[in-house]
Amino acid sequence: MARQTVPHSSNYAFPVTLESLTIDGHDSGFFGTVRRDEGFPRVLGVAGERYGLLQNSDFIEQIEAGFRKADLSGFEREIAVMDHGARCQAQWVFKNRTIKVKKVGDEMAFKVTARNSYDGSWKVSLVDTIERLACLNGAVRSEKGIMLQGKHTSRLNVDRIVGGLGTMLERFENWASDLDLLVLPITQAQGSHILSHAQEEGIISGSTRDGILGFWNAPRRKEDEERTVYNLWNAGTEFFTHVLKRERFQYSDTVNAEFTGWAMELGRNPDRLKRVTTPLELVNN
Repeated sequence: MARQTVPHSSNYAFPVTLESLTIDGHDSGFFGTVRRDEGFPRVLGVAGERYGLLQNSDFIEQIEAGFRKADLSGFEREIAVMDHGARCQAQWVFKNRTIKVKKVGDEMAFKVTARNSYDGSWKVSLVDTIERLACLNGAVRSEKGIMLQGKHTSRLNVDRIVGGLGTMLERFENWASDLDLLVLPITQAQGSHILSHAQEEGIISGSTRDGILGFWNAPRRKEDEERTVYNLWNAGTEFFTHVLKRERFQYSDTVNAEFTGWAMELGRNPDRLKRVTTPLELVNN
């Protein structure tokens, strides 16, 4: 059965314990990460005896201690919990830290995404993200993120968090120049062809292509009516942020990062852009 990827709670501070798992009364040699605040025990994941349990409350507190040490303040915070508490994603938007895409005047805010999990599906990490202030679209640079632990321990190193934030802030400054490269004129039809090539190359699915195409064909804001690769990319981030994220929370960030990286490559490579603005050839079997 597919894992639920829609956030079901913002309650992240529930306690989790590491408890020995037994089979037919015998010690299995493994431990479960167990949540007991719901009136019954819920095993969120299985781990070895050396697993260091990092509570979500400590995780959030230590990330924000890193913000203070890095002199970052004035954020808006949003936290989502998935899979009955097995995974937690926190996002902080710093609207006082912005860059501007010069060719179009768009303003982007620095955004920090951090992840923790009790089932091992997410390593503790910071993920490069930004938020377009005109429409609150989020964009993801890399799904891999900056790992905050060498191994899973019960505390984070605040200096390591500060170092990760420094790296992200340096990369944040590069977003503006990279996005400027996308301000390249295309026609309405060429935008559709680009999305078809993205689907053909496995960057997006057919349903995702159709979703982006809906925003490309009917822009919601006047500033999105220009026909450029940048506007096509914005149609993608709008679909990922405001539609797909409601249905497939984790996948939306994954495909967002893939599509963003793919679009930026088009801005750097005129020959590739020329190729993907032509219709796909139909093959008759």
